[in-house]
This record gives sequence, structure tokens and C-alpha cells, in this order.
Amino acid sequence: MELIEEYEIKLDKTTTRTFSLNFISLAFTKEHKELENHFLVNYYRKSLNKVRLSLFVAIIFYAIFGIFDAAFIPDFEHKYFILRYIVTVASLLAVMAFSFTRLYKKKIQFVSACLVIASSLGVTTMTVLAPIGFSDFYFKGIFLILITNYGFLRQRFIWATSAGLISSIAYIIVAFSFTKFPFLQSLINSFFLIAVNTVGIFIARHNERYARRYYFINHLLAIERSKLRTLNTRLEAKIKDKSVQINEMQRNIVESNKK
Repeated sequence: MELIEEYEIKLDKTTTRTFSLNFISLAFTKEHKELENHFLVNYYRKSLNKVRLSLFVAIIFYAIFGIFDAAFIPDFEHKYFILRYIVTVASLLAVMAFSFTRLYKKKIQFVSACLVIASSLGVTTMTVLAPIGFSDFYFKGIFLILITNYGFLRQRFIWATSAGLISSIAYIIVAFSFTKFPFLQSLINSFFLIAVNTVGIFIARHNERYARRYYFINHLLAIERSKLRTLNTRLEAKIKDKSVQINEMQRNIVESNKK
């Protein structure tokens, strides 16, 4: 049985319209299911420039943090250089270039989610490689990635949630199994990740529901405008007919008076 949530929109004091969304995916259901593809295209167009800006900012910050690698952990400079620049930054640049292709429209959500996971795994790997005194320094990078994931990449709720949870679970597993963190520190870090994901999930869900509501309202307005144009066209046709009839009557009267 499909779980749905319904929303009501008041057009005026007496007229309301309702639409329903799948509780998990937030996709349109029932009689408005045909709107889904058009919404996704519309959402893509409105998100594209913001996604590109987010990618650009992510590239800049991810690259700048490489200075700290060289300054504080010179013994690990080469390994970190490969992870940070050859793998992650290169991937970000590739996605930036890919965003100018037609195929990106169909894959934007999947690619963005994979990018978030890859970036977080890169930071998690740096945490394992770093000396004990600096391991926790890289933990903050996971927060930045999750904030970008939930707030700036304009991902749909289902994709943002999946990417955030996979990234966080991977870090938690690594923190408890492969790092030399004290147990309490790993526990606290895990708690903070859970908290950030909880807040992020609510934000992503709210943002997509708002976007779908806004889209549906515009859809209703487009229908009303179409009806209004049709009525105006019919009214103009009737006025034109009446004008022709009146002109014909006037000519008949004038001709009758001449006789």
C-alpha cells in the first residue's frame, strides 16, 4: 500500500484544490502523476545555476584546504595531494564540465549524490591516514559536505537523504574500526553526524515539498490563464459577430430610408 500525504490549496473562499505526494519519494501521485516529469524538468532548470555555483565554491574550498595538508602534515603531503586534487577536485571539475551537456539533465540527481559520497569518503580516508593529533581536524570536513548536500546542491529529498546517510554511516564504521580515536570521541562524532543528518533531512524534505507546492500553484494558475484566454477569445468572437450584425442592420435601415 502506497503511503501518501495530501495538501490543500485555497484558490478563493469557496474553491480549493488538493494534490498528493508519495510519503517517501515525494513524487506526485494519483490524478497528478502526469505532472512528475514536467516538474523534474522545471526543477532541473531552476536548480542548474545554483548547482554550478555550489560546485565552484566546493572546488575552491576543497583546494584551499590542501594548504593545511602541506603545512601541518608534510609527511602525508603526496598521499593527500592525490586524494584531494587528483581524485576529488578532478571529479568536481568533471561534473562541472558534465553540467553543460544534455545528458546531465537526466542524471543530475544521481551524479550529485555520487559526488557527495565520493567527497565524504575522501575526507574519511584522510582521517584514517592523518596522525592522531590531526585526525579530528578532517572530521569537520564531513559537516561542510553534508551542509552542501542538504542545503546547496538542490538535491531531491530522497537523493540528499541517501547520500547523507551513506556518507555518515561510512565515516562511523571507519571511526570505530580503522582509526585510533578514543571510543568516546568516536561516539560524540557519530552523535553529531546523526544530528546533522536529522536536521538536514527535515530541511531537504521541506525544500522539496515547498518546490512542489509552488509548482502546483503555478500549474493551476496556468490552467486558469488558459481558461481566461479561451473565454476572452469567445467573447471577442461574439462581440465581432454582434458588431457585424449591428452594421448589417444599420445598412438595412439606411437603404430602407433611401427608398
